[in-house]
Formats: sequence, C-alpha cells, structure tokens
Amino acid sequence: MEEIILGTIIVLAAGIIQGLTSFGFALITIPLFIRFIPLQEAVPLVLMLCLETNLIIIANCIKHVRIKRIWILIVSSLIFVPVGAYFLMYFNPDYIKVALGVIIVVFSVILFFGKSFPIKNEKIGYSVAGSLSGFLNGSLSLGGPPVILFLSNQGMDKQGFRANFTFYFIVINLLTIASFLKTGILNKLVMERLLFLTPALIVSVLAGIKLSKKVNEKLFKKITLILLIVTGLWTLINAVRDILVA
Repeated sequence: MEEIILGTIIVLAAGIIQGLTSFGFALITIPLFIRFIPLQEAVPLVLMLCLETNLIIIANCIKHVRIKRIWILIVSSLIFVPVGAYFLMYFNPDYIKVALGVIIVVFSVILFFGKSFPIKNEKIGYSVAGSLSGFLNGSLSLGGPPVILFLSNQGMDKQGFRANFTFYFIVINLLTIASFLKTGILNKLVMERLLFLTPALIVSVLAGIKLSKKVNEKLFKKITLILLIVTGLWTLINAVRDILVA
C-alpha cells in the first residue's frame, strides 16, 4: 500500500510537468521510483507511463505534427541507437554523461538569454539532432535533450514543439516496448503497477495540458529551458560523483 501511495504522489507531480512542457516525466520518476522499486522493473514501468502521457498529449495537438519535417529525425535516431548501445558496452558512460551535462547547460543558458543560431538547412539539423538523440538513447536513455535544444533553437512555436517532440517519442517508446516484450522485461508485475498508477497519470497530465494553455510562448520557452538546465546539472553532478567514487 505504501508503494502505491508513494508512486501515485510521484506520478501526480511528474504528470503535471509532462503535460505542461511535454517532457521531464522520466527525469522525475526514475530516480524516485528506484528507491522502492527494482531498476529492472522501474524502467519498463516508466516507459509505459511515458507512452500513456505522450498519447494523451498528442491527442490534444496532433494537427500540429509535421511528418515531412521530422521523419529524418526519427530515422537518424533509430540508426544511431545501436551505436550508443555499443559505446555503453565499451566506454565508461559517466564520461559521456559529463560531456552531455556540460553541453545541455551551456546551450540552454545561451537560449534562455535569447541567443539562438537558427540552422537554415533543417534536414541537416534534424539529422544531427536525431543521431545524437539516438546515440544518447542507446547509451544513457537520455535521448530528449538534443531534440529539445534543436527545436528551441529553431524557434518552433509551442504547439509545434509539443506535437513534434511528443510524436517522435511515441515512435521511440513503441519500438523500445517491442524490444522489452521480446526480452520479458515487460512482465505481469509491471503491468499491475501500471494499472494502479494510470488514473493519477491521466488526471495530472490533463491538468498540465490545461495549465499549458494559459502559458504564453515566451514563458513556455523559459520553463522548458529551465527544466532542461536542471536536467543538465542533474546529469553532470551525478556523473562527476560516480567518477569520483569509482
């Protein structure tokens, strides 16, 4: 019972953030869930919850999805997922985390203060962002930041950002879930937890979506970049700590 109550509180908080900004759910839930749920159960559970949040969000902004613009993002990401997995096998992931944390913080701060470097050839931009996202997804399960930074840098409007980012991760989530089903990681216990937590998820994500409608473009971008800076700092601090402890 205590596990269900704690899980519900965490999901309520993370769901509001996800509904508001379209990302951040896994960043909040994974570190907290693994305090009382084994990692091998927490990861597939969060993945399923993320899929649910994304499906709810996309239902509210699907008309803003631009497949012709983001198909390169999806394809390049899928190509580089195994590359990231290879690096995870042979290189210390903490050093990748340090580099990622520094890059996220530096570029997020630059964008936060109104500086941007729009890429004229968006096909190349989407390809690079997708490749980095796939690499980081395969090595660290942190594929979101490159895409967020690229879309923010290009000045994509709030609805376009939410729709295209969400659609992108629905595709990635579905493919990852398929691999989990093959390996048996997505088991009965995970599905039972998912069933208990889904009502809280639906309520919180819908609340976040409603809140997002009251946030203007400028404030939305600021909130997104602040959350991204927190993500970068969190990644950097934990990576440095792990390196020093090792």
